[in-house]
Amino acid sequence: MAEGRRSARACDECRRLKEKCEGGIPCRRCAHFRRPCESKALASRARDFRIYVPRTRPAKSEVQELLDRCRYMEQILKHTIEGIELDTKSLSRLANSFTTGKSSDHIGVTSPAGLALEEEDCTIDPVGDTTTHFSGEFSYWNFSMRIKQRIQSRMRTKSPDRVSGYWRAQHLKTNEHLSAALACFPPRPITGFLVKTFLKYAATHWFLVDEDWLLDRVHRLYTDPASLGDTAAAVASILLSVLAIGTQYAHLESPSDRDPKNQTSSFSEEDVGVRFYEQSIRLLPEIIELSCLESVQACLLLGFYALPVDASGLGYIYVNLAVRLAMQNGMHRKCRRDAFSPVMMETRNRVWWTAYSLERLISIFHGRPLSVHRGDVDADLPKARADMGQTQSAWSPQCAVISIQMLDWLEEFLHDISRLRHAQPAALPVVIGQLIARKESWNRWWAGISDTLVNPIQMGDQPNRAVMHLCLESCLLRMFIGRPFLLRKESPTHHNANAQESSEESYFQPSDRDSLIGDCIQAAQEALEICRQLRDHGPGLARASYLEYSACRAALLVLIAFSVQNLSDALRQPMREGLALLREMSAAGDSARSEVSLLEALERSLARLHTVAQRPEPASESTGLVSDYEAFRNWGTTCKKPASDAAPLHPDTVEPWTVPPDGMEQLPPFDPTLDISIFGGANLSPSATWPTRTETQVLEEFLAGSSLDPIWTHVDLP
Repeated sequence: MAEGRRSARACDECRRLKEKCEGGIPCRRCAHFRRPCESKALASRARDFRIYVPRTRPAKSEVQELLDRCRYMEQILKHTIEGIELDTKSLSRLANSFTTGKSSDHIGVTSPAGLALEEEDCTIDPVGDTTTHFSGEFSYWNFSMRIKQRIQSRMRTKSPDRVSGYWRAQHLKTNEHLSAALACFPPRPITGFLVKTFLKYAATHWFLVDEDWLLDRVHRLYTDPASLGDTAAAVASILLSVLAIGTQYAHLESPSDRDPKNQTSSFSEEDVGVRFYEQSIRLLPEIIELSCLESVQACLLLGFYALPVDASGLGYIYVNLAVRLAMQNGMHRKCRRDAFSPVMMETRNRVWWTAYSLERLISIFHGRPLSVHRGDVDADLPKARADMGQTQSAWSPQCAVISIQMLDWLEEFLHDISRLRHAQPAALPVVIGQLIARKESWNRWWAGISDTLVNPIQMGDQPNRAVMHLCLESCLLRMFIGRPFLLRKESPTHHNANAQESSEESYFQPSDRDSLIGDCIQAAQEALEICRQLRDHGPGLARASYLEYSACRAALLVLIAFSVQNLSDALRQPMREGLALLREMSAAGDSARSEVSLLEALERSLARLHTVAQRPEPASESTGLVSDYEAFRNWGTTCKKPASDAAPLHPDTVEPWTVPPDGMEQLPPFDPTLDISIFGGANLSPSATWPTRTETQVLEEFLAGSSLDPIWTHVDLP
């Protein structure tokens, strides 16, 4: 048998047995022995020798240019096509979509123009002379009007039928309340006196009603009441509220009001004002139904009248009602130039900013949530107009704009203090730094504003009430910033103290806190000095002035809190003067008298802590009566006589109204607010109907400890 030729690569079994393999599968030996023949090992490839051909490499500049082009193209694609993916598969899929012949509408990537919404503006359409239909962006009304315009554009015709969307309810209107309201107006000279008093003292930088408009409506009321038109209910309510507010300020026309003997008279301006107020609120359903500019002014005046009676209750509700009616008329938005006359547009702006400012001020100082977002308001600020002259009114456009800007600062400080209370320990340094920086920015802003105004402390015998009220607002803002730090302890006294408070103390530098507290004390003293200037060099302190009373009360609270914290008697004299000022303004209602009683109790408790005796305050001298005020008192006394149980036995006891009858000086002073009737409730004063815990009551309990008895029952009065 001839030997076979050896294979170049043996199978696995032949290699394992080291036998000669002739190749093939199966090989002869594996087939002979009936064993599996496999060749799993990879055959070694023959080495491929190729001729070396040198390649030309591109220059580095060309490579860099290609990289730059790719980077620039990626930036262009990201800018033009939002959300595009730049990987190879996404780019290939996008490139193939262009080559398939499809239209650009079927491209899967949406362009920014397709994602953007069409511009949609608010709708402000005049319905009457003072009534406006307002519809905000993205409202149902605007969407329906867009559908209507799209249909008309496709039909290429304008619909002859105008769809009215301005329907107003009519079933609430009645003439009974209006007739009763018109019948209660006093004689025209008395109305003229109260209107003049309102314009002179009530309107400073809060615009309530235009002077020319008010005088014209008063003239129509007494000459032709039918000419008041469809808004007669709102106009009558405005006039009644103006008269009611005039009674609150009528005592400023009589320096004899400071005479203690005059306090024993049975006449009270507030009693007359309550009668006007009761007739005015009976027209409230018609006022809300009309929903016009006069409706906004009527509710605003009702709130202004209720501020000294119950600022955080009735006043807050009326002012918010005015804000809602104003927004229904679109007064918070910028109006088209051709929608109203320039005078009407300016009146709308002034009334809106007054309602906005009062709502902001009450909400922040009385702990109420803000009802209007600042970003939703773009109405023009008040401006001075030559055709809207103010001959009797003390309203100042410059002070009004500064007051609005100061409210924006106050809101920012409110947010900073709120964040300081609720911030995490890690975020406290940032929040505290923002508060200090904002306070420094406000100081620079106010310093620039003050240079343009007359310093009220250095003015002559007749100070500018608008400027002084603006300075009182600045004092209130400064006291609001420093007040939270007055009663804070230097370090926690208990081991289980709040961790957040201790962290806040560590982040708050003593110098920063001392500067805030020091500025707060200085603002309190400046507020009392401004009130003293109003009393000594002006017509006197206004019992119904919300700013004067709030500034005086806040200043006293700050001084008392500082004295309690530091057990210092250095501020004893300013507190005495502040209490004397506050007593003069305490005749506006039960709420004010309650505050004064509590403050007096706190002051006596503080005196007991320092064992300092109080000295009686000297009584002020009396002066003569003003003729117009004398006529007003005579009319008010005459109107009150039919309400008494019987006619006087001797007619001569009625004539000298400035001299009390025999034996009357021994009687206690008459409390006019005990006879207030609000919403039909007889003899229900606001403080008795809506009992609230004031900040002075909290301070009283703080001084009295856990005792619930009145603190003055445990104090030996000097």
